[in-house]
Amino acid sequence: MFSKSLFKQSCKANGMMWLIITVAVCFMLSCVMLISGRGDISTTKDAIQNTIIDGEIESSLQKRALNQYEIGNDAMKHFDEAFIASYTTAYTNALQSGVPAERAAPAASMAAYAEAAADLQNTYYPQLIDSLGYKADSDEAKEVQGVIFYTLNHMQEDGSYLFDAFYEEHGEVLAHYTDLLSTITERTHADEREKYVMDHVSAFLAGNMSSKENVEKNLDALSDYGVTEEMYADFGYSDYATLKNLSGAAIVDYRANLEYRLDNLKDGESEESVRSELKQEVTNSLLASLPEEVADALDEIGQMDMYGILVGSIFFKMAGLLLPIIYMIMTSNALIAGQVDSGSMAYILSTSTKRRTVTFTQGIYLAGSLFLMFVCTTITSIICLNSVDVFTTLNNEKLLLLNLGAFLVMFAMSGICFLTSCWFDRSKRAMALGGGLSMFFLVATMLGLFGSPILPSIIRMDALNNFNYCSIITLFDPISILDGTTDYLWEFGILAVGGIICYIIGAIRFRKKDLPL
Repeated sequence: MFSKSLFKQSCKANGMMWLIITVAVCFMLSCVMLISGRGDISTTKDAIQNTIIDGEIESSLQKRALNQYEIGNDAMKHFDEAFIASYTTAYTNALQSGVPAERAAPAASMAAYAEAAADLQNTYYPQLIDSLGYKADSDEAKEVQGVIFYTLNHMQEDGSYLFDAFYEEHGEVLAHYTDLLSTITERTHADEREKYVMDHVSAFLAGNMSSKENVEKNLDALSDYGVTEEMYADFGYSDYATLKNLSGAAIVDYRANLEYRLDNLKDGESEESVRSELKQEVTNSLLASLPEEVADALDEIGQMDMYGILVGSIFFKMAGLLLPIIYMIMTSNALIAGQVDSGSMAYILSTSTKRRTVTFTQGIYLAGSLFLMFVCTTITSIICLNSVDVFTTLNNEKLLLLNLGAFLVMFAMSGICFLTSCWFDRSKRAMALGGGLSMFFLVATMLGLFGSPILPSIIRMDALNNFNYCSIITLFDPISILDGTTDYLWEFGILAVGGIICYIIGAIRFRKKDLPL
């Protein structure tokens, strides 16, 4: 079945071309991986991604600041109402009991303060979290509770305030709500209350979000985007002052616009709709402020593994196949059809070598030389990957799969070329059909790239995706490998089986046909 002498002859005839092409492919691969890994291929992508992440985090923090402001302000409004009702009752009862007004007022104020605080704790807060759909022990409910009671900063029996230590820890000396009670019935009180709430909410949010626990939670949520602790710190979102300024500015902007809009309500507008619209305007992120198509494209770019796509989809699926295809076309033609055409096959078959031995030996050489070529690219790619420092999902295991996928593509196409070489007696016909199909597959894949999902939607031409259905190279799916899915397995199976079938059919055809010897 196997002829050593014929195999050696094939190695001698095609070995130099194999060596030159293998060295050239490995050189190109190393240039692509090393230059792009140490160059600025990821700079633009990282800049876009960081801008998007920065904008989205900022937008999220602004939304949280406005929501906390609304929660705190509504809670203090309720406190005011409960305080006034309780104070009126207590003061009236004290006067009716004969207590002098100068003693009745402070006593009634203290009693009303305690009762309003208790009502906020025991009635208002439970009803609020229930209306919001939060469970009592959930993180959301605890945050609402923190907003309300850190804003109130309840005065204790000894005259100290419950959360002064929290604010002092961050260098804050804020007013107490007891300072505002003297003006609770005056028209200016609402403005004073809103400013008080803004100061306390900004400080609470900044202290809460800059805590180590919450910074770690945010880093865990952003880890899929490659955000490190250093990057997060560079954004400024672990810094108390930055967070306080950000939330304070958002609330100031919101309050200023809200006052104007409520004074100039249009037909069909309600206070609730104006509040909702202003929140959206104040907290718009980069993506939200752009047209939908552009925003989607930027989001896609921000999440793309540019290095992995360059190596997997650009090199191994297209550029890196060009020279091996040329080698495969010329070699497959020279192994069978070329020898029939030149008459050397007559000499081979005039010996004890059978046709089955010829096809088996030549098929082994063709497939084996391609396999050895991709063993070399595998070693080269692994060395290069471990020589660069670049953020990518690509690893040694995925590189092995990429090289295997590229080999299976070449194996399937070599099967087609081997089949045509066995089928035709003239090398020009074999090369025209087998080589023509192989080059067509490569060109179709190149055109299909511009319509494939690996390109951002803003520059993708969907109509060109039809070319991907015209090429067997499409069965090689680097994106599936990079994403860690198993979709590529059945595609690999089709390529392997297709190549084997072509080799078998070619061998049978050569064995049975009449040769012009």
